Amino acid sequence: MMKRLSILLNKFEKVELDNKKIAAIVIVCLALIYVDFAFLMKMQLAALKNIGPKITKLKTDLTALNKDLNSMEYSESQQVENRQKLLAHTKKIIPQEQITSLMQEISEIANKDRVDIIQMKPSMELPGKEDKSGAQKQKFTPLLLMLDLTCDYHHLGSFINDLENAQVFISVTDLKITSEETNYLKQNVNLVLKTYVR
Repeated sequence: MMKRLSILLNKFEKVELDNKKIAAIVIVCLALIYVDFAFLMKMQLAALKNIGPKITKLKTDLTALNKDLNSMEYSESQQVENRQKLLAHTKKIIPQEQITSLMQEISEIANKDRVDIIQMKPSMELPGKEDKSGAQKQKFTPLLLMLDLTCDYHHLGSFINDLENAQVFISVTDLKITSEETNYLKQNVNLVLKTYVR
């Protein structure tokens, strides 16, 4: 029986020793948790507090960047649209072979605007003189068109406007208006138009 008691005491001591080990482990774990919360968590929370404003600033910067990108895309699309409008309104310079078709086009515009063309004479100006380096001063040859017209003021204005809005470059260089003796509503007009041919 003694022997049994001794075995039980040994087992009890081992269990007590194991309980002490378990208690020591629990105390060490609690100490680690306390140190973690007391020091490491404070540092992590402080770092998180510092990250918050940085994240807010990054969001603001991203919003501004997106706004700027949208503005740039809109600006580029406006530039493309303006370039297309400019190309649509770009004036053409015709080759010399098309002078007759230009005069026909001017006649059609006059008929549309109820302007009577009495006479139309083309006159080529001399080509540009060469400078000392041998290069020509002008690439295109000026062409003058002298027109004698009969119309009223309103139709003359429409005619000149349509000529200047035509696809071919045409400008008015001289204009002389005299009253017609037989009809005071009609005017005799001497009009000089200038264009260029290649």
